[in-house]
Amino acid sequence: MSVKTSRRSFIRSASAAGALASLPGSVFAQAAGSKALDILILGGTGFIGPHEINYARSRGHRITMFNRGKTAPDMFPDVEALIGDRDDQLDSLKGRDWDAVIDNSGFYPRHARLSAELLYGHVDHYMFVSSISAYGDALAVDDDEFSARYAVMDDPSDESDSIYGPTYGARKALCEQEVTKVFGDKAINIRPGIITGTGDPTERLRHWLVRMQAGNEILVPGAEDLPVQYIDAGDMSGWMVRMLEEGGSGPYNAAGAEDPYRARPLLEGIRDATGSESTLTWVDWEWIRKEVSNVPSYAPWYGLGPIPFMQVSNDRALDAGLTFRPIEETAKDMIAALAGAVAPEGGLDLKTEAALLEKWHSENT
Repeated sequence: MSVKTSRRSFIRSASAAGALASLPGSVFAQAAGSKALDILILGGTGFIGPHEINYARSRGHRITMFNRGKTAPDMFPDVEALIGDRDDQLDSLKGRDWDAVIDNSGFYPRHARLSAELLYGHVDHYMFVSSISAYGDALAVDDDEFSARYAVMDDPSDESDSIYGPTYGARKALCEQEVTKVFGDKAINIRPGIITGTGDPTERLRHWLVRMQAGNEILVPGAEDLPVQYIDAGDMSGWMVRMLEEGGSGPYNAAGAEDPYRARPLLEGIRDATGSESTLTWVDWEWIRKEVSNVPSYAPWYGLGPIPFMQVSNDRALDAGLTFRPIEETAKDMIAALAGAVAPEGGLDLKTEAALLEKWHSENT
């Protein structure tokens, strides 16, 4: 049996444990032989922070959060919270020591540099949450973390762009570089692809789940065989905490699963796993663009083709212990948290979609 096949079998057997450990309120024993860590989390109450905190605490680790105290300040009343701001308001971090820091909120290189320099000598490892977007447009399917080139921007000091604006990827790359300059081989740079799961604020998967709950025919734009890489926030966060326990260094592509999903089997699998009675009708992007001026934005990858950003190598992360559970399990968890959710924004309104489907069927039957 090949090494890769063996690893795939391990991933399947380990996925259930990873899923349980990522759920809020779960009790999961600390890894044998590992000590309880003091972990500082920059952020903590956004999307991935709660997954990290719940998993780390379930394994016996002690958590301190540092944030502005504005987003869900009562989410973790029994977790120490230090109030401050990445923009030169770091006083509450001074004079304290932790075993490791997870930086979820670094978007500008100046902020990453300030926190890294302040925490150097006071934490053993600095784990920075970057992005696959840190790679430039020249990314190729066979690139790995070390052969791919960074995205660049004309003025690295320019902070005029919004957090998720056009320079997002280049700024993440610069943040990585700032952290690595300070921490060297004690820097761990996590490069996620599309993150989903409970708490996902985007419509990338939630759109389909809300529509499937209604049980109606659903228009799906684009080609059926395009690769789509998702990673569950719980899977990723649990792996990050385990890496702090066991040690890690350098960059890791946090993209999943081991092989990219394909659009049709992905959506059909989610539909079947959730018990939906919806039918999925695949419609060419070109036809949609001729019929509507407001092109839907809820699934942008369906219109982009098999680009490398949806086929990123995650071999290094797999070797470092990243495990996955099926996307269908992620969907079930998200549906449980979507009670009463209405049709999300970003897609076609239901009336327009119904009219498009009727015309599509009339022209293609």
